[in-house]
Amino acid sequence: MTDVFDLVVIGSGTAAQVASARVRAAGWRVAVADHRPFGGTCALRGCDPKKMLVSGAEAIDAARRMRTHGIEGDLRIEWPALLAFKRTFTAPTPSKHERRYADRGIETVRGRARFTGPDTVLIDGMELKARHILFAAGARPVALGIPGDG
Repeated sequence: MTDVFDLVVIGSGTAAQVASARVRAAGWRVAVADHRPFGGTCALRGCDPKKMLVSGAEAIDAARRMRTHGIEGDLRIEWPALLAFKRTFTAPTPSKHERRYADRGIETVRGRARFTGPDTVLIDGMELKARHILFAAGARPVALGIPGDG
C-alpha cells in the first residue's frame, strides 16, 4: 500500500525541521524520513557536540595562560568524562525531534529512502508517494587522512 503526501523530506536535521514545519503549517501533509537517529549531523555528530569538546580544551588553555597570574594547579581533560557530558546533550535529541514532528502533525519514518519512481520512495518496506520530495540529508565531512580522523 502506498501512503500519499504533499511533501516527503529525506533527512531530519535543521533544514528538514524548518522546511517540514513551514509546509505543514500551510496545511500540507508531510513525512520526514531518516535512516539515522533524528536530529541531523549538527545536533548529533557535528556542531553541537563539537562545542562541548572545544569548551573543555578552551578551559584548559585559559587556565594555562593564567598560570602566572594567580591560577595554579595542573589541569587535564578526562576524555571519558567529557564525552559522557557531551552525551547528556546529544542523547535526548532524537526523541525530542521526533516528538516535535509528531506535535506538528508531521509523520516520521525510520529507514533509508530509495526512489522507486519519479515521485515515489521506498523506506524500510513502506512506499511513500509525494508531490514534492526534498533532500535535506546533509553532507559527509572530508576525511583528513590522519590518525583519529574517524
